Formats: sequence, C-alpha cells, structure tokens
Amino acid sequence: MMSSNSARPGPVAPPPAPADVGIVAAMPMEIAPLLARLKNPRKYASERHTVLEGELSGKIVVAIITGVGRKFARRGTQLLIGGHRPRWIISAGFAGALDPGLTRNQVVLADEVLDTEGLRLSIDVSTPSQSGGKHKITTGRLLTVDRIIRTAAEKAALREEYHRADVLDMETSAVASVCTDRGVRFLGVRVVSDEAGVDLPPEVLSIMGPTGSFRVGAAMGAIWRRPSSLKELLVLRDHANAAAQVLTEVLPSIIRQLP
Repeated sequence: MMSSNSARPGPVAPPPAPADVGIVAAMPMEIAPLLARLKNPRKYASERHTVLEGELSGKIVVAIITGVGRKFARRGTQLLIGGHRPRWIISAGFAGALDPGLTRNQVVLADEVLDTEGLRLSIDVSTPSQSGGKHKITTGRLLTVDRIIRTAAEKAALREEYHRADVLDMETSAVASVCTDRGVRFLGVRVVSDEAGVDLPPEVLSIMGPTGSFRVGAAMGAIWRRPSSLKELLVLRDHANAAAQVLTEVLPSIIRQLP
C-alpha cells in the first residue's frame, strides 16, 4: 500500500521549442568552432547523444554530432527532427574532392546527393544564395560512400562511376533521405579537406574511431611503425582545422538567409 507521504511525480518538463535549423555533423572537429559561437547554449542529453541548442544568426539552432557513417547520421537526424522539429536540416562537415578542379577549403553546396546503393536526390539550393562572405560557394554533386577513400586513383574511379560526382562524404545521403521522408527542408554544406589528386596517409584508416574520435593508441602504433607518418598526420590535422574554420565562417551566413 502506498503511504500518504509517498512522493508523487512532479510535472513533466515541456519539450524544447521548435528550432529553426538543425545541424548534423559526424565528428566534433568539424563543427566545434561553430558551436563555440552559439549564444545562450543549452544541452539536451539522451542515452547516446547530446544535442546543443543556441542562437546563431538570429535563428534557434540545434546541433548533433552523430559519429561517422550513414547509420549514425540517420539516427541523429531522426533524433533532431523528433525532439526539436527544425524547419531546416544542414548536413555539415568535411568532404573529399572528386573533381580535380576543386581545391582545399572550397565550399560545396550539394545540389544533388547520391550514394553507392542507387539513391539519387535533387536538392533545391535556390536558398541560400551562393555567397559565404569571403568564401565562394560552389554547387555540386555529392556522393556518399561507406568507407574512407584514401587514394587519388580510387577518387578518380568513383567520379567516373557515379555520374561525375564532385565530392564525397560518409553521411549526407542518409541525412537527406530522412529529411525527404519527413518533409524537412535540407541542405548539404561541405568543405573540401583533401583534393582529388592527393593520397591520404594509409594510417588514416586506423586512427579514426567510429564516433569520429582520435584513436591515440592506433596513432602511436602507426608512428612507431612508420616515423615519417607523424608529419603527414600533423598536416592532416592542420587541414582539418582549416576546413572547420571555413565552415565556421560560412554557415552563419547561410543560416541567416534561410526563411
């Protein structure tokens, strides 16, 4: 029997107000500088993810870091839409160039998204305008793959096979697909972190964890086996930091233009 002094459950907290824009990123390094710019930040924690909400460019923005790959990106996008009901979702982060004409730190706004399983979606990029302050924004075809593409030869083969795709990543098709199913407007904004003609060091395949974390033990082992890889990995880190800074400078302008 329940005692008359038993505690009764308190009122349930109301859900977050609908957000204007949701940002889905795979790795912390991609959007950490941008998140530092959020005003009045608030955190919402679930069992697997933390969603950060705040104000940016006059909009309520929510962001989630999902981990690498389509499965994680799909789950994170569903969580944002279900819990925060954004009017727009942006898949944001780094990309590898497939088009030899694209240079590092160039910004690509996806006007078509495809993947290796046959998905092909056209994206309305009439909003925003192709302007990102001092950074030129190029529209292009984005291919989502399921593994890191390391060599220039692999990049060239994928460009030939998949409709002359311009850039590649490992998440955007999943985010775009969920948004299409849920009727949420979508943009894919990617910064080129490695060019089409550049081979990434082989160690990159082992040092990145599935959540986008840096595997210190794997990195130390790689350096022990091939000491020259240290310089290459440091260059890779610098390129990632530069790409993240570009994304931080471009996204507020894009968000400001969204209706």
